[in-house]
Amino acid sequence: MKKILTLVCLIAITVGCKQTNTSKDKGVEQTSTSTATTTEEAKQPESEKVKQLMSELLIPMEVVNKDAKDITKKYGLEFGGNCYACDVANIIVDGEMINLMNACDVQTQISFKITKIEEKDKTIIVHTPVNEFVFERVDDYPMYQLTVKGKEVDKEHFRTAGFYTLKSKLETFEVHDCGDFEG
Repeated sequence: MKKILTLVCLIAITVGCKQTNTSKDKGVEQTSTSTATTTEEAKQPESEKVKQLMSELLIPMEVVNKDAKDITKKYGLEFGGNCYACDVANIIVDGEMINLMNACDVQTQISFKITKIEEKDKTIIVHTPVNEFVFERVDDYPMYQLTVKGKEVDKEHFRTAGFYTLKSKLETFEVHDCGDFEG
């Protein structure tokens, strides 16, 4: 648990600094940290659901008890990618960029320039020049099922999980850390 909290703090600091050290390819940046420029094109809807999605780090989750009715019991931390393989991506949507960061190495990240954000009922679609990140809200809880359409994302370092939740909600889930796993 301490490792995850330390990692999350490092991610927040890294994203806060936003220094560029990149090579650009069609709106995609492979970076150690990222910078975005404000454009008229990046102006996005300001609904409460979109603001909540963009409010903080999104943590990868998985179904841990398919029979549970309560979301905090049904879903839990994506164990394999966070605790074992270190291949899953944390996500930050900041309105100008969508940043995928390796859950185990905050310096390893990839950023996509956001061209448009659409909201339809329980679905928020983040458009980039090469992908669409479709976040479908599960129930009324800030739990999102993620589908990525378009160009394949590097699965070795930035595998996207099936579900994501806000970092601040992680403690409310029964499985919210790697436990005693020493990886």
